[in-house]
Amino acid sequence: MTFKLFGTDGVRGEFGCEPITPQTVLKLGSAVGSVLRISESSGGQILIGKDTRISGYLLESALTCGLSAAGVDVRLLGPLPTPAVSYLTKKTDSIAGIVISASHNPYSDNGIKLFASDGTKLPDDVECRIEEAMHQTPKVVSAKKLGKVRRYREPARLYFEYIKSLNSERLDGLRIVLDCANGASYRVAPRVLEGLGAVLYPVGVSPDGFNINLECGSTNPETVRSETLRRKADVGIALDGDGDRLIMIDEKGALVNGDKILYILAMTRKRDGRLNEGVVGTHLTNIALEQTLEKCNIPFARVNVGDRNISNCLQERGWNLGGEESGHILNGNEGISGDGLITALEVLNEMVRSGRSLSELTDGFKLVPQVKKNIRICGRTAPLDDVDLTRYPRIKDALVDAEAELSQFGRILLRPSGTEPLVRILVEGSDKVQINTIANQVAKVVEEEMNFSVDST
Repeated sequence: MTFKLFGTDGVRGEFGCEPITPQTVLKLGSAVGSVLRISESSGGQILIGKDTRISGYLLESALTCGLSAAGVDVRLLGPLPTPAVSYLTKKTDSIAGIVISASHNPYSDNGIKLFASDGTKLPDDVECRIEEAMHQTPKVVSAKKLGKVRRYREPARLYFEYIKSLNSERLDGLRIVLDCANGASYRVAPRVLEGLGAVLYPVGVSPDGFNINLECGSTNPETVRSETLRRKADVGIALDGDGDRLIMIDEKGALVNGDKILYILAMTRKRDGRLNEGVVGTHLTNIALEQTLEKCNIPFARVNVGDRNISNCLQERGWNLGGEESGHILNGNEGISGDGLITALEVLNEMVRSGRSLSELTDGFKLVPQVKKNIRICGRTAPLDDVDLTRYPRIKDALVDAEAELSQFGRILLRPSGTEPLVRILVEGSDKVQINTIANQVAKVVEEEMNFSVDST
């Protein structure tokens, strides 16, 4: 292999193209099994969950073959949210958990996410050892030592009980539109909310293997927005394909993204004495959140994009709240893995306790305008986190010019994606016309310099 295997969120790409091919995933299973079996004093087991995309069945079989050949027992969870796999990995004392999912990407993509025995993302050094093992001939243990493969009975029930144990408020009569993106949460999320007494209007709960994230879910919020207004609901909730992120819609139809959700949670936790000092965001976090928290004497730290980076910062500082604008919120109290449903419930609890609507919880907090553009590389299917943009002089000059024009009233960020074959542009500032012009100018230079095609979001 000449490509870099692990990106910022595991292994991801278009199915049928490296590294998401049956052959490579089988080899990955063998490498994971060999490395982790040697690392653990006991044989243990590895859990495998997945979302609902059609290729998940094939990749599950390939992974299982590789792990079993390496002598590791496998327990199959079936379709289950990523945070549920993280929780069950820790709960069952498994040596690792694996999720087959490409999160918010279309059905044609897929990926492999790995969790350590404590439910956190696999450490970088272990990923490096796995990648090194991929270059070696896979070893197959004797028939006597082959790993056993079994299906886990009712894994969703354990996760359901766990979620209920965290929730202190009933949601009786609360009218909620829930969009599960035709993804991994399509069973468990409605069950949880209805079990707490909510009046539920579910959408995106009929997966067919091809419709995950299709015109629904957290990356397509117009579906949940229109349904929330049509139903005159109190709130709309949209999860992504694997259930680790969400966006919300207030009763007026306004979008409540990850930055606004972080604001609500930070204010609530500070008031109740549950905020461990500060909040972690990323370089994409709206500057309005940083400035607002600063006024409230709440420290704020920025890290590179990716939940792994947020998780590491939370653990290093001993803080318990962080997240991304996309709605990936990490709760240090209940584990480092992001969980869209747990995050939604914390916001809903505050609505019930305070008697305030979702729009009232964000009243007075205004985001600074942003423009985003995605530049898709032609002929590449893997993430671009290994691309060095600084080696293009014209791109460097365009960034210098943009920063000079924005001055102290805004900022620009250009970065390769660690989850998709994209270069992402973010321009932030008070003048909407100005930032849109700058974004277009920089995108044009990047397109000309690198011969990419541009998609706007």
